[in-house]
Amino acid sequence: TSNAIESNENLLSLKKTSIIIVTYNAMRWIERTMSSIRNLNEKYETIVIDNNSQDDTVQFIEKNYPEIILLKEDKNHGFGKANNIGIKKAINEGADNVFLLNQDAYLEPDTIEKLVKVLDMNEKIGVASPIHLNGEGTALDKLFSFYVAPKLVNTPCLFMSDLYVNTIKPYYEINFVNAAAWLIKKECIEKVGLFDSLFYHYGEDVNYCQRLNYHQLTLAIVPESKIYHDRGDRVIK
Repeated sequence: TSNAIESNENLLSLKKTSIIIVTYNAMRWIERTMSSIRNLNEKYETIVIDNNSQDDTVQFIEKNYPEIILLKEDKNHGFGKANNIGIKKAINEGADNVFLLNQDAYLEPDTIEKLVKVLDMNEKIGVASPIHLNGEGTALDKLFSFYVAPKLVNTPCLFMSDLYVNTIKPYYEINFVNAAAWLIKKECIEKVGLFDSLFYHYGEDVNYCQRLNYHQLTLAIVPESKIYHDRGDRVIK
């Protein structure tokens, strides 16, 4: 049995995961974001799609992170369409999973590997997302706290209850979490497709979750995995 488990873990480690980041005027966050990627326990191909930044984002990445695959666009495509460019490149070059990361989000060294393990636990899971903390790690990201709170539309998600009574499960299926940090398996992309470029910025992740549900796939949050989403000073609209 131990040999079978070890063999399965070896197979998981052979799977290729590519990180996809869309940037636009990202100088405020990009150094911390990229440093968190460099500090990951495992090395991942990282593709940055820059949406024609007007600050020094492109020059900063080229100078300090030469290992990054940088796609310099001549206009701002918006979030979904730019991510699609990176996803298609990664899948065409052999990626088994793609990890979408916001330019203002930071990783722990084991964030992605913990998501990968959960993604392979259940073939119904198309997307896995970590716990989203605020930039300082002192609280849940405000919007994320709403997404995981018990309410009629996600009654099966008992994360908050289990957290309180200390009976946390490896993952929780949920209707929606924003795409600041999504690990998506290739099979999901083949079935559900890419983001709909009809949505320029905001709404594309809501639409994608609806399509996941239509194709009888699920989105799961993973309590052992976390990111820091540095957007606490922005007004929620």
